[in-house]
Amino acid sequence: MRLDLHHSHQRVELLVQKRPHVGVMALCWWIAGGSAADPLGQRGLAHLLASVVQRGTVHQDAVALAEELESQGAYLSTGAREDAVVLCLGCMARDAIPLLGRLQEMVQSPGLAPQEVERERRLTLQALDQQLEDPLQLAMAHLRHLLYGHGGYGHTPLGLKVEVSALTPSQLHGAHQRWGSSSMVIAAAGNMDEQTTDHLVALVHALTPSPEPKEVPQPAVLPGEATMCFHPQDTEQVVILLGASTCGFNHPDQGILRLLQCHLSAGMSARLPQVIRENHGLAYEVGALFPVRHQGAPFVFHMSTSQARAVMALKLLLAEWQRLLEQPLQRAELGLAYAKLQGQELTALQTSGQVAERLVLLRGYGMAVDTGNQLAQLATVTGADCQRVAKRWLSQPRLAAVGHQALEAPLGQVWAQVTGSN
Repeated sequence: MRLDLHHSHQRVELLVQKRPHVGVMALCWWIAGGSAADPLGQRGLAHLLASVVQRGTVHQDAVALAEELESQGAYLSTGAREDAVVLCLGCMARDAIPLLGRLQEMVQSPGLAPQEVERERRLTLQALDQQLEDPLQLAMAHLRHLLYGHGGYGHTPLGLKVEVSALTPSQLHGAHQRWGSSSMVIAAAGNMDEQTTDHLVALVHALTPSPEPKEVPQPAVLPGEATMCFHPQDTEQVVILLGASTCGFNHPDQGILRLLQCHLSAGMSARLPQVIRENHGLAYEVGALFPVRHQGAPFVFHMSTSQARAVMALKLLLAEWQRLLEQPLQRAELGLAYAKLQGQELTALQTSGQVAERLVLLRGYGMAVDTGNQLAQLATVTGADCQRVAKRWLSQPRLAAVGHQALEAPLGQVWAQVTGSN
């Protein structure tokens, strides 16, 4: 990916890609240390802080800030991911400089007004209540616990209800102060003149993080603990998640795992939709997830099916998981998966916002900006390579299921037969 400017100062990195044919500017601001850095007892801290910083600064209250953004047709989003807090701004190029000033104030001097903290806390608690009613979110919560226990990836970025309810303003202020010891990446893409570029460089130099970065937390894995969790819910729908903790984004194996994810789940021609849904009609929805993480990224099969078909569907899902370990992918399967991965990479870089987010993601995770080289390396991957990587990371899966209570025993029996667990 071509860059027009790559500048760093202390631990703040700036990347700029000019796109003169568009009239907008998009910017993403990455602050290392997301929900995985939430202390025990304060899970949800990063999310609440990220939500409140857009609700006014010490110079401008929430209403005035919102009116300024809306009057200029600007887009702003802030949120905590597992490994970072990310702020995203989209605006007309002519309005960029004053809005960059507002964004800098949000990062350096947010208002954190008590009424805004309470407002965002209520919204967070409502979102957590909604997750308790969603079978997929419930299953995902249990799978996180099976894979990571009380480690940094063991909870959703929203946090836990009891801990979010108890968060105090002083804890939010403390979390904001720790941003000063976090590495940052700022990536901008769009129609930027020299004045805007100079302003971005000046912004980077105005940020003065502390000399020592905080360590990235290691997600805990609980070997020897339960390998299956069933959550009863009075519904005809059954959600089944099968997953394992794998490697981080900058690990050499992550590219092959992403290739496997494309083979399994990208499009209706992918392996899981074809075998489980089209050939056997056993699932409403089926696929594979492989989100980006600093380390220990989960590789997950997900499936939604009916109560009557749940046992057979689980058997088939487990067979497909085992197939990755026992059978190397054929050349045609690899070729199709590689073509899909290429397509995903291209379609993810069409807008200025997508370019800025891709840049900040790559550098935030310590990767090189040139994704072309990474793709080229995957072109020579063999079926044996895929099987080797699958055996390394997927040999000890965990199972989480949500459905009617009557299914706990039969699903548990299937799991015990396959894994040898009691």
